[in-house]
Amino acid sequence: MNLDVLIPSLLLPAPMHKLLSPPIVPALERLLARADRQLEVTPAGSSWLFEHWGVVAPYPFAPLLAEYDGLDASNDAWMLAEPVHLAPEGKLLKLFPARFLELKATETAVLIADLNTHFADRHLQFIAPTHDRWYVRCSPSEIPGTTSTDAARFSSLADFQPKSTGALDWRSLQNEAQMLFFGHPVNDAREVTGKPTVSGVWFWGGGILPKLKRPTYDSVVANSPLATQFAKKTAIDVLPLSWDSIQSAQGNVLAVIDSCAEFAGNADLLAWERELGRLDREWFLPMSQALGKGEIQRLNIHVPGNGSASSFHLTRRNHLLRFWRTAMPLSSYA
Repeated sequence: MNLDVLIPSLLLPAPMHKLLSPPIVPALERLLARADRQLEVTPAGSSWLFEHWGVVAPYPFAPLLAEYDGLDASNDAWMLAEPVHLAPEGKLLKLFPARFLELKATETAVLIADLNTHFADRHLQFIAPTHDRWYVRCSPSEIPGTTSTDAARFSSLADFQPKSTGALDWRSLQNEAQMLFFGHPVNDAREVTGKPTVSGVWFWGGGILPKLKRPTYDSVVANSPLATQFAKKTAIDVLPLSWDSIQSAQGNVLAVIDSCAEFAGNADLLAWERELGRLDREWFLPMSQALGKGEIQRLNIHVPGNGSASSFHLTRRNHLLRFWRTAMPLSSYA
């Protein structure tokens, strides 16, 4: 078996590593020490998947995810209209993505209905198949240039507003949604119970369904909706995310582990550290053992980041013969 592992946020920016003690991950550190490291300039996170399925930027996240969620995305263009919470921090507004809100289905239904009523004269249709993935359907000529919530949340939001290309002014539409939700009964009820309010929606990831190029993988091991959709659309077997799935797979295998990215995206460094410890025990230790036994012939660990990436390439031979290399803490690779 040849195994590729995609694991965003395995490495944090150097300043963040200084905020916590080094995670205890001996198996991972041993693998990285014996590997050949390659530095690349690459898009962050899930954009790695688009590139490996033959899709170039701007990446149409929305239609692929909409199709995964059971919507017919073959017609028109789709864009994510992610519900967000905005909170002042100094002179700036800080953005919290949908997963922070933990919306109920009843709350989502009311807010979506009001969005559709308010924007009916602009011929926009809002749909929310899940509490944290909201979409808006529109004409392909109206898709603006956008930035994802994860990329925008730690910067000045003024620098990442939608850049319209058609008749619709998407920045104004975002502002209208904020005004619509200000003082909304759903938000009033959430404030009473101490929950964060829904400040508005953040438009991003728009486009039409892309043509995909099938990579050389025989199976994809993932729980990620995007990775699952890529695999299904190119007739690649999808297995649940577990080490047992890896052991049952053959040929060229891609495993997508995105749990670290979720904790890092929420700036929950302690949870990120705990998750790394779990992955070291449940993934990297058996991975090292399988490499030593020859069950894995080639291992590639891909770690996309914001604007740069590290790929660690390791063969069984190097794993066995480079025992003399000293394991270093993860922070040394940041």
